[in-house]
Amino acid sequence: MKMFQKNKMMYLIVFAFLFNSCTTNKVADSLIQKSCKEASKSPSAYGNPHFIINCIASLKENPKSQKARNLGDLTMVATINAISNLTNVKRMVENIIKERKYKNDLTKKLLEECLKLYSNSSKLLTSGLNYVKMRNFDKATDDFLDAGDGPAFCGLKFNGDNQQISPVKEENIFLITMFQIPVTFAMELSHND
Repeated sequence: MKMFQKNKMMYLIVFAFLFNSCTTNKVADSLIQKSCKEASKSPSAYGNPHFIINCIASLKENPKSQKARNLGDLTMVATINAISNLTNVKRMVENIIKERKYKNDLTKKLLEECLKLYSNSSKLLTSGLNYVKMRNFDKATDDFLDAGDGPAFCGLKFNGDNQQISPVKEENIFLITMFQIPVTFAMELSHND
């Protein structure tokens, strides 16, 4: 009889755990959908046709988003995603320089300037993340907006006038979107405070 009660208790615990997991995922997914849709209406996301898709996909693929209970939590996850993507692009550029996969000396010089811009963006994203943790969304927004200058100005360095094509053009465009996500979330939170 005791064995039956133990098994029954074990089944109840497993069921409760699974039910709670499913409910948690639905709450987080709903928060992600709602937040990304609302953020897409923001001026900083305006004109970016892929904003909602990239916003939802990037947040859903980060397991930390499943623990998010509010927009502040999602802002932290979005910032961590932006930092991660920036780090990957920075490594890519470092490898291009190291392996001499650039077309000429001007391209190398421009890529080195991009690395400086990326380093500054990384510092600003980290600072913005710290402001989010302190719930100072105005300062976080400022840092996130300034961080976006890195990939934007890197892309502008490769223009038609100097006849250079950025080897990380697509990555920079994606980075700008990844930076827009915490910007729009922090802006919304600063207006709600």
